Amino acid sequence: MSRKVIAALGIIGFLASAGVAFAQTTTSNPMPMVLHVGVNGNVLLRGTVSSVSSGSLTVKSWGGDWTVNVPSSAEVLPSGTALTSFQQGDFVGVVGSINSSADFTVDATIVRDWTARAALNQQIHTNVQQARTIMSNRPRVTQGTLSNLDATAETFTLTTAAGTAYSVTLNSGAETIGRNWATIALTQANTGDTVRVYGTVSSSTIAASVFRDVSVK
Repeated sequence: MSRKVIAALGIIGFLASAGVAFAQTTTSNPMPMVLHVGVNGNVLLRGTVSSVSSGSLTVKSWGGDWTVNVPSSAEVLPSGTALTSFQQGDFVGVVGSINSSADFTVDATIVRDWTARAALNQQIHTNVQQARTIMSNRPRVTQGTLSNLDATAETFTLTTAAGTAYSVTLNSGAETIGRNWATIALTQANTGDTVRVYGTVSSSTIAASVFRDVSVK
């Protein structure tokens, strides 16, 4: 048996039997690289993605490169993110358990892309600021139920709780956002969704500069 394999088995065995945590913040990433293995083999791992496949990640953390198996039952965060959208160099967190049949391998129950989460937070912040600017110039807010959506023409019908129907057209460059203020595609909206539009109302028409679907996360 090679020294590398012996060392790997020794590290995993020590961690799993003793319950040990390591953490270190690097100058290139403000979040700490973390490895915590409990006495029952449960793992909290944080590190940098080295490679991505359809069902696993390679994550560089304490001890070297770790293989992270990500079954279909695992929760991948941010919500709605596909594992294949993870990028080399992304900082990730993994919750799972030590795989007893392979060295430096974790079977994940939760995988979170912290780099993507930070980018999403920045996007939400930008969208909120832009929406506030638009709303300060167009204070009229209309809420209702969406129907007759034509995503290509960017038109739809909005019917208020009082039963008033408006024909809505999105202005060029209009913001389209979901409930958490993240950017969405208009094609993600569905008939029956509760939506809010911010824009100019003229009789039964609305020219909107912000479209917010509060039914879409």
